Amino acid sequence: MSSDDPNLVSNDEQGELFGQLLTKVHTEEVLKKKHYTPISARGYGSRCAAGGVVQYGEFIESPIPNENAARRQALVLYCEMVGVSERRKELAFLVVVDLLTGDVLTNNFVHPTNIVRDWFTRSSGITCASMKAAVKENLALREWKAAREMLFEHMDSNTIMVGHALHNDLNVLGVVHPTIIETEILTANAVFRPLERPFRGTWSLKALANDLLGLKIQRGKRGHSALEDAMATRQVLLHFIKSPLDLEAGADALRSKEPPKPEEPVNKEPLKDPWLD
Repeated sequence: MSSDDPNLVSNDEQGELFGQLLTKVHTEEVLKKKHYTPISARGYGSRCAAGGVVQYGEFIESPIPNENAARRQALVLYCEMVGVSERRKELAFLVVVDLLTGDVLTNNFVHPTNIVRDWFTRSSGITCASMKAAVKENLALREWKAAREMLFEHMDSNTIMVGHALHNDLNVLGVVHPTIIETEILTANAVFRPLERPFRGTWSLKALANDLLGLKIQRGKRGHSALEDAMATRQVLLHFIKSPLDLEAGADALRSKEPPKPEEPVNKEPLKDPWLD
């Protein structure tokens, strides 16, 4: 990142920003409503999670903190998937970015363990040829478990994990993590307020980046760039933190685009006087 990058966070600002991030971490109750996989789901054994290939019994919790291992404080995670047998999805690309510094820690193809039936190129940006080239040049991680190991090299259970619809990314990695900030949830809370109809509306990352930041992403005809999407997620969250008034104005604009709430049907029966019963 260049020194004139508006999303560059100085060393002096990083401590304050991390403190602000801690106030945005979602509660366990909220994560349950968004269908995040709990560690108790391991009891389902060989059943696969949410249309993926990772069995519930293969899920593990993120590493416990270790004072001898340096870990990042906050990471942005973004995954691309491909379609395999039985209409399931498997991890095919992994991006991990340090939210505070903007450092790109991982930007790798992940070789699927199953035969790919659909590359989802228009959304994933991955082709059979690009995957074969990455494998041939030894630029692809060997499978989703290797990708999980690489992720764990940078984090522990105290690391704040950031993403957009992050439960999908964690599911294809078989990860249970307690400390999460999701831009989709933050937006829903800002638009509809936490105690009102939670998650009534959701927004694609593309729409969110455009409506709140004027940032154009996912414009190429060859599909998404996972790195571009990860950086956009980072920019959206930094904007939420640094410009709360802009977020409030953006939330008003998003709320105005929602269809009106349908009126409740009018009861045409005359009200009965209880004294006449």
